[in-house]
Amino acid sequence: MEAVMELGSNGTSRKARAAFCFVAGVMGCFAAHGEDLAQIYAMSKTGDPKYRAAYHEFEAIRFAEPQALAGLLPTVNLEFTDSRTEQRIISSANTVYGTGTSNYPGKNTTISLTQPIFKLSAWAGYAQAKAKVRQAAASFAATEQELMLRVALAYLNVLGARDVLEFAEAERDAIKRQLDLVQERFRQGLVARVGLHEAKARYEIKEADVVAARNDLDDKLQAIREITGKPVTSIRPLREDIPLELPEPADIQKWIASGQEQNLQLLARRHQVEIAQEEVSRQRAGHAPVVDFVATQNKKDTGGSLFGGGSNVETTDLMIRLTVPIYSGGATSALTGEAVSRYHASQEELERESRQVERQVRSAFQGVTGGVVRVKALAQGVISALSARALKVEGYKSGIGTVLQVLDAERDLYAAKRDSAKARYELLSNRLRLKQSVGTLSEDDLMEVSRLKD
Repeated sequence: MEAVMELGSNGTSRKARAAFCFVAGVMGCFAAHGEDLAQIYAMSKTGDPKYRAAYHEFEAIRFAEPQALAGLLPTVNLEFTDSRTEQRIISSANTVYGTGTSNYPGKNTTISLTQPIFKLSAWAGYAQAKAKVRQAAASFAATEQELMLRVALAYLNVLGARDVLEFAEAERDAIKRQLDLVQERFRQGLVARVGLHEAKARYEIKEADVVAARNDLDDKLQAIREITGKPVTSIRPLREDIPLELPEPADIQKWIASGQEQNLQLLARRHQVEIAQEEVSRQRAGHAPVVDFVATQNKKDTGGSLFGGGSNVETTDLMIRLTVPIYSGGATSALTGEAVSRYHASQEELERESRQVERQVRSAFQGVTGGVVRVKALAQGVISALSARALKVEGYKSGIGTVLQVLDAERDLYAAKRDSAKARYELLSNRLRLKQSVGTLSEDDLMEVSRLKD
């Protein structure tokens, strides 16, 4: 909430300076190493078109407030004309005017001031403009958090794809070693042909898996380039022993309550309802009278007249002007009806967003709590798979087991490793999603993930 209020006032420059310091510090710390999450996020702050577009949109909407304020302030106009009058009297029954032609200059200067005294539509427009700025600030802050999450998920997706590739290559190499052993035994007549074909088939399948994994990794790296605008050649991995902490507080209802209060998208929706409500007031004000104070000063200097002599005249007018709208063809009533309908629509959108936030909080919370259990279980599963593979290899060497059993054990081991790594990344992702859903995701959370680097 504080971040949003800072954006809504004059805090944009402070946040920009803070972002620059974050970017400069991260780039300096990690320039000599492969990119980690903090560095990739630093690049995305200046390279992501979606984020930059949101920033410029926010900057544009900030001008709505001074524009609306202008409707409450006085307007001053200066008008000047420089003319020349040519007069020809052809005939006249009035003896004052003689026939002939006269030509004389004239200058007219008028300065006027208009100050609204009572104008409900202007006050409603000003309140609406301030709500628009608050809504834009909340939306931009939400976009910033969305960028953090997009970058984090893209980073974790790369790590996951790289793990899949490494495990596929390791499994392929392990199968190749078994294939070489089977071929040697086949030549010695110790293995049936079916065992040899089975080993070859497993090897070819895994070779295809390696190609697919390599392509998938390249695609995940391109996803980061899409965000940052820069190619990423290396990614710093995370260590396996990530913290297995449960959400605090442990009560999911408290997290849901925080999400309903602090979620930035939901906050932006509330401001949208406020904007729609002020629009109703602004349109209804079309029925209200308008009172203005008007002051006018006029100076007219002519070098001649119908009577032959010039003049220099100054006039000052002070007035209170009352304008009462009586009938505008039904436009005011129609515009008010439209505004009321849009106000009701914004309320429904707010309710939809509220329900969506609750679902997001629940999903992320359960993802963290279940993820902790899953990470622990799958880590133990890797240990068990290692033991099982060792037993299968020994059994095969001693002639008790078959090569198919060894290959199955290799497959199960690397499947367990893939599942274990995937569970760790999902746990980290859900932690970030949970913080985003309650509106507290920050750069510190990305730095915390970066500190888990291997």
